[in-house]
Amino acid sequence: MIKFFRSIRKDLMEKNKTGKYLKYAFGEIALVVIGILIALQVNNLNEIDKVKDTEVIYLNALHDEFSNNLKEVERVMELNEEGLAYAHALLGKMGTDDPNLTEKVFDSLMYHTILTEIQYRPSPGTLIELVSSGKLSIISNRELRLKLASWDGILTSVSFQEEEHSKPRYKLIDLINKWGNGRKSLINALGNNRFSLKIPSSNFKLSSKVLLQNIEFDNQLTFFFATGSFLNLHFYSDLKNNIENTLQLLQSELDQTAN
Repeated sequence: MIKFFRSIRKDLMEKNKTGKYLKYAFGEIALVVIGILIALQVNNLNEIDKVKDTEVIYLNALHDEFSNNLKEVERVMELNEEGLAYAHALLGKMGTDDPNLTEKVFDSLMYHTILTEIQYRPSPGTLIELVSSGKLSIISNRELRLKLASWDGILTSVSFQEEEHSKPRYKLIDLINKWGNGRKSLINALGNNRFSLKIPSSNFKLSSKVLLQNIEFDNQLTFFFATGSFLNLHFYSDLKNNIENTLQLLQSELDQTAN
């Protein structure tokens, strides 16, 4: 092709057809420019396709990640609700001398109230990679991008309330250690076989039921119930709604790319 154009130029010059030669030269330059522009356009389209392919990969990974996050928040809400149910039952017995409340039942209510630490543990691997690598801008949907960018702030808020809920829990444990019979109550509530504890029975006759008349225990139990209720009703519920909205946006973007 180059030889062909070269031969045309040579022929025009030899025949002193300067005007035609100039027109031809300008035409040849125009063809070269057009060719470069087409090549650049094709290259840009290829780059756009690569970015879009990368975005789809991240969208799928984020969808899986937030699906797991939804399961985790549902799990921790259920766990928290169980502890609050025991705390509520125990609150109804505080300050009383109910003869029908056996030591074993009291110990079971008390230990199942404080047994589990409530903490939401998300799976932030893909999102952390997006943010730390500066690739968050690859997400083309602005609303989705803003939701992902605000995720860390939401987790910080939830973590703060979890810490507030853990404070009365630890104080309840301290009061059991100070005034109750922790070993006896533990065996009454959980038994030796459940966790293969094999703890010898306590030789102390003291019953942890004395805590029924302990106003400090009652106060901390009240704070425990209040902070745990706020955690489920507001913080975890808002977190769950945020995750569900994020999943809807992710699915919408994936559906568009599939069409």
